[in-house]
Amino acid sequence: MGIEVVRDLRGRLPWYGDDWREGLNSGVRIVAPSFYIFFASAIPALAFGEQIDHDTDGAMNGVHVLTATALCGIIQAIFGGQPLLIVGVAEPIILVYTFMFEFLDDRNKKDQFVAWAAWVNVWAALFIFVLAMAGACKFIDKFTRFSGELFGMLIALLFLQQAIKGLTEEFKRDDEVEEGGSRKLLSGGDALANTYPWRLVNGIWGVVLAIGLLLTSLLVHGARSWRYGKGWTRSLLADYGVPLMVVVWSGISYSISGAPNGVPSRLSIPNTWDVKDTWKVVQDMGDVQGWLIGAAAIPGFIITALFYFDHNVSSQLAQQKEFALKKPSAYNYDFLLLAFMTLMCGLLGIPPVNGVLPQAPMHTKSLATLKKQLKKRDARRELIRNSQAHSNDLNKGSLTKSSTGSFKHMSTGAAQSPVSPSVGLARMSAGHVREGSVGGGIPKVSSATSLSDAAKMKQSASHQSLVSLSNGESGLRQDFVTLEVKEQRLSGLLQAVLVAVCLALTPVIQRIPKSVLWGYFAYMAFESLPGSEFWERILLLFTDPKKRYQLLETTHTPYLETVPFHVISKFTIFQAGFMLFVYAITWAGVAGVAFPLAIMALIPFRQHVMPKLFSSEHLRELDMAEYEEAPPVDHREVLREMKKKGVILEADEEEERRQALEREVVGDMMPQVKHHLSRSELERRKKRMEIPDSGQQPTGLRHRKKEASDPSSPVSGGAEGDENRV
Repeated sequence: MGIEVVRDLRGRLPWYGDDWREGLNSGVRIVAPSFYIFFASAIPALAFGEQIDHDTDGAMNGVHVLTATALCGIIQAIFGGQPLLIVGVAEPIILVYTFMFEFLDDRNKKDQFVAWAAWVNVWAALFIFVLAMAGACKFIDKFTRFSGELFGMLIALLFLQQAIKGLTEEFKRDDEVEEGGSRKLLSGGDALANTYPWRLVNGIWGVVLAIGLLLTSLLVHGARSWRYGKGWTRSLLADYGVPLMVVVWSGISYSISGAPNGVPSRLSIPNTWDVKDTWKVVQDMGDVQGWLIGAAAIPGFIITALFYFDHNVSSQLAQQKEFALKKPSAYNYDFLLLAFMTLMCGLLGIPPVNGVLPQAPMHTKSLATLKKQLKKRDARRELIRNSQAHSNDLNKGSLTKSSTGSFKHMSTGAAQSPVSPSVGLARMSAGHVREGSVGGGIPKVSSATSLSDAAKMKQSASHQSLVSLSNGESGLRQDFVTLEVKEQRLSGLLQAVLVAVCLALTPVIQRIPKSVLWGYFAYMAFESLPGSEFWERILLLFTDPKKRYQLLETTHTPYLETVPFHVISKFTIFQAGFMLFVYAITWAGVAGVAFPLAIMALIPFRQHVMPKLFSSEHLRELDMAEYEEAPPVDHREVLREMKKKGVILEADEEEERRQALEREVVGDMMPQVKHHLSRSELERRKKRMEIPDSGQQPTGLRHRKKEASDPSSPVSGGAEGDENRV
């Protein structure tokens, strides 16, 4: 007992001082990641605060959620084993607390909810303590992509459900109270806002605000791929556009003139200093009946199961091997620290926290930078040195130098195809190098034992080498980029302190419409879908068989070529069915509190049941740990393969011709047929542009760049240029 915790402490303690030094040495560069994660933590905290306030009749509210997020975030940053881990209140714990409140409400004991929740957290802290001391975190690797993506899809579904539920509430009438002889709403609005016409206005206006926030947030989140604007403006919008949209649509909500107070309905978060009762929950714990104290062990165990999965998976994704972190992990110690934080939250009357997704991996990603790019000469020297060191591993290929000075990989059977830099840092750094035929044949995923080993640079303390192959004019060129992650505690501490500052800004936060946060719930649901192979396979099920070949013409996941479609369908249906089963449990009334146990059942189901239903090769392809990507395949060869398999019949060639015709005709009002220009014809045109007419200067973009670099040109200001101007 406790040996794994001691091992984690011995591994992390020597690095504790370096954690702070590395953050301080970063200077002002640490500010941007801190604000980025602050917004990613604060806005969900406000949304969950509004949700728990509604579901518990105000027993807990946004002040409690912000307090838990800030306080535990500071503790994790200072005392945590893995400082990159971000903790906060998550959607599943809000759902568990909702079921707990309904359990007491059915027994007319909802006034004891906060005190009973404290006992639940005492039990949960005890269970978490036992698991941490027993070293149970070593089994977290049993959760594969199958389990992780199923859990992520369940959370997305719950987010979307809450968004729809919140928007429907905008149309309903609020409860009223008598206050000084006049009728007021419990939410603080005027009684006029509770009449049917204004409730209809409130609901419709709320839907407009929610959809507006959803669409604009999705738009600005992808700003980095825009062609317009400067690079820094696109990055700024991509990182901070979503909180900016919350401010913008909150301002737009005031555009209705003559609306009574309460239209649109706004956040019901109280002023921080008005919340006093819950901080004294320790005094009320003795009033809870004995049978309720014993019954609290059931939700306490359920919270333990939930935290075991959610907290450790969040920590695992924050320090996945693609980031090549230099400092050791501390899963068991962090889980032990979570036990103390859970106990503290219960005794303070605030909801417990755990590692949250996607904030934890977002934090690590925001701290990753491209350190430097080596010169070609240095890269060649590094290649030769490593190829000699790893000569035993290169029996399947060799590195030869071409006449242009670049290096090519010679393998048996196929030439090395260029790998697009868009494959991404995480995928390339994992060593996944693809091979395919030059003529656009069906590509295959290599074992990455030759080129990746030879091109791997000597890794320093916190760096990882990345090989990026690009196809230039002189053939294959290899550029080496070093990925560095700042492993420090300062950014996590700063973002938690900023969340604490929000507690002093509750009068400003109260101006945010509820519908804007419901729109943010929908945004979190839709934003969690890209990158999920589970979601991609669901879309594949609804894809026309005659159109599936188009997926291979772009970068795609390898299982589209290696696994038969009926196996993919069977695997996806099993995964979707299990997810719907867990989701159905959440609708089972008070019994829905047991949904985390169904998530834990994924471990034996994946380890013992699915191998009997699928072959090990198919499971390896469909449930792979890394996200792999295969290069596109030539259009004609894809059609040939699809016809060979009988997916596309010969009679469908007429439809293919019609589609080709639609691609060749541009415009609707004034249709024009494309004229495909050959490269040789384009080169001839460029040469004609380089021979200007008398008294006329060339205006081509490439010619202007050439003039700027030519000291003899008039633009560059050389001596001959002066004579020409004279």
